[in-house]
Amino acid sequence: MKTVLEIILTLVIVGAALAFGGVQPLVYSLMEAALFLAALLLLLKLARERSAELKIPLWPVLFAALAVLEVAPLPQPLVARISPARLAGPSLKSLGHSVTGWTTLSIYPHDTILGLVKFLAYVSAFTLAAYLFDSRTKKSLLVRGLIYLGVAEAAYGTFQYLTGVQKIFTYTKQYYKEDATGTYINHNHFAGLLELTLPFAAACVFYFFQLWSESRRNMVRRGVPASAGSAGVLCVFYSFVLVIGLVGIIFSRSRGGILACAFSVVFMAVLAQLTIKRKAWMLGVFALLICAAGYGIWIGLDPVLARFEEVRGANYFELEGRVPVWRDSLRLVRDYPLTGTGLGTFELSFRHYQTTMVNLDFDHAHNDYLEFASDTGVPGAALLFLPVLYLLIKMIGCFLGDSRRYRRAVVLACVGSTVALLVHSVMDFNLQIPANALIFSVVLGIGYKAACVEPRAESPAEAGSRTGQPTSVTAAAPH
Repeated sequence: MKTVLEIILTLVIVGAALAFGGVQPLVYSLMEAALFLAALLLLLKLARERSAELKIPLWPVLFAALAVLEVAPLPQPLVARISPARLAGPSLKSLGHSVTGWTTLSIYPHDTILGLVKFLAYVSAFTLAAYLFDSRTKKSLLVRGLIYLGVAEAAYGTFQYLTGVQKIFTYTKQYYKEDATGTYINHNHFAGLLELTLPFAAACVFYFFQLWSESRRNMVRRGVPASAGSAGVLCVFYSFVLVIGLVGIIFSRSRGGILACAFSVVFMAVLAQLTIKRKAWMLGVFALLICAAGYGIWIGLDPVLARFEEVRGANYFELEGRVPVWRDSLRLVRDYPLTGTGLGTFELSFRHYQTTMVNLDFDHAHNDYLEFASDTGVPGAALLFLPVLYLLIKMIGCFLGDSRRYRRAVVLACVGSTVALLVHSVMDFNLQIPANALIFSVVLGIGYKAACVEPRAESPAEAGSRTGQPTSVTAAAPH
C-alpha cells in the first residue's frame, strides 16, 4: 500500500506541474480529489492495522478552523466587534452571506470555501509525505520524482529560451515569450518550481560526495570499497543535473527566483561545509557555480542582466507595480487585522483599496505574506508561517547534529527548498500556484518526518549514534 500511495502522490505532483502548474479549475479539482482519495486510503490502512503511526502537527488544524470561522454565519454585533471594518463599508458589507442579524467574516464565503478545500488538499499531501518517507530505506520515489521533474522542466525551459520555440506542448505562449517557463505560463512560478526541486539534486551531490570522500580517506587503510567509484560517478552526474537546473533558473529571467536560488545555494553550501569540513567541498561548489555561470555567459546573459539593469531606472519600483500593490495591501491588512477578508478573497477585496493601475485586476498581492495577512488576518498569517519557520530551524538543527548520511542529505534539501520559497515569497505568490504549493507541502512533510518524527522514535542507542554521544547500550551501526 505504501508503494501505491507514493506512486499516486508522485503522479499528482508531476501531473499538476505539467498542466500549467495546476492553475486551471479542472486540474486542481482533480488534484484535490486524488489527494483526498490517497489520504482516505491511508486512513483506512491505519484503521485496519490499528496503527497510531500517523503523526501530524496541530497548526494546520488551527488554520483550517480559522477558515471555517470565516464562513460561519455569526451575529452581526459579534462580527462588528471582531472585525469592525467588515460592516463599516457598504460595498464590502453587501458581499458576504447575510440574513437578518447574521453575516460572515468572509466577504465572499464561496471563495473562502474553495481556498479551504485547497488548503486541506495540501495538508493531505503533507501528511502523505510525512507518512511515506522513511530515511532507513535510503531511497524515496518522492525525492527521485522531484529531482527528475525539476531537471525535465529546466531542460524544457532552456530549450524554449535557446530555440525560440515558445510553446507549452501544443499551446503557443501569449506572455513571457522571451523567457524560459517550462510548462508554466509565468516565468516566476517556473523559477519557483525549480528552486523547490533542485535542492534535492544538490543534496544528492552532497550525499555522494560524503561517500566518495570517506572512501578516499579509507583507501590506504582498508582498500577502496566497491562503491567508491560509483559514488564519484553519481556525484558528478547529480552535479550535471544541478547545473542544468541552475541554467534553467537563469534563463527564466525571474529576478526573484534567481536571487532566492542564489541565497539557497549559498546557505546550503555553508551548512554542508559546517558538517563535512573539507576544502574540496567548497572548491567543488565554486566550480559548480562557475560552470553554470560560464555556460550562461557562453549562451548569452545579456537579456538576463538587462532585467536587473531595469531596477536602476528612475521610480522603477513605483512603475513596476509591486510596491504600490504592497502599499495598498497594507491598508487592507490594517482594516482587517484579526481575521482578514476571508481566505481566497484577495482579488475581490483589493479592488476597494486599489489606488494605482486601476484599469487592471490584481488577483494576487505579489507577496505571499501580505496576501495571507489580508485574507486571514495577521494571526492567520502568523499561524501559517511561524510553524514553517520553526520547522526550518528544527531541520537545520537536525542536519547539524545528525550522523546518518542519507537523512542528513534529505534534510539539507528540505532546508534549501524552504529557504528559497520563503525568500521568493517576499516578491511573488508561488504559494497561490497549486503545483508549487503542493510541492512545498510535500517538502515540509518530508522535512517534518526526517527532522521531528524519526529522531523522536529512535531508541537510546540510535539517538546516541546520531548525536555522537556515548550511551550505556551498544551503539547501532552507522548508516
